[in-house]
Amino acid sequence: MSAPIGYSPDDPLDTVDLEILADLARISAMLDPVPGGLVERSLFAITLAGLEAEVMELEYVRVPEMSVRGEAPPVEARTITFTAESLTVMITLSTRDDTRIRIDGWAAPAGELAVELHRPDGMVSTTTDEDGRFVFEDVAPGPASLLLRTPGADGDAVTTPIIEL
Repeated sequence: MSAPIGYSPDDPLDTVDLEILADLARISAMLDPVPGGLVERSLFAITLAGLEAEVMELEYVRVPEMSVRGEAPPVEARTITFTAESLTVMITLSTRDDTRIRIDGWAAPAGELAVELHRPDGMVSTTTDEDGRFVFEDVAPGPASLLLRTPGADGDAVTTPIIEL
C-alpha cells in the first residue's frame, strides 16, 4: 500500500487523522479496557522501584483461626515477618468490623527509625520508639509497602515487598 500522492509522514494531523485515531481509541477501550486501578498500582510500583532501597524478603505469615476477647467484636489479626541483611521487621495487622486496619510493628535491631507506609493514594510516616516499635492506627485495606530508614539519612533504606492489607 502506498501513501497518497502529495502525502508525507511529516505532515501535521488533519481532521480525518484525528477521527481515525478517535475510532481506534474507542474500539480499543471497548475490546480491551484498561483494568481498574492499573494506573495507580503501576505508579505505586514505579515509585517504590525508584527508592533504590534494599528489599526485604517475606519470611513468615501467621493467620490465627479466630480471636475473640470478651464482649468486643471479633478481631482478625495476621502476623507477617520480613527479613533483610540489616533489619528484621514484624508487623501484626488487626481488623475490626469497620474493615479499617491497625498496623503494629517491631523492627530489630531496635533503635530510632523513620517508617513510611506507602500506598497508591499516598504515604504516611511515623518513627519507631527506642524498642523499635511503631503503629499506624487507621489504615484502609489495599496494597501497601513499608520503607524504614535512619531519620535524616538519604541512603540505607530498607523496604518490604508490596502486600495486600
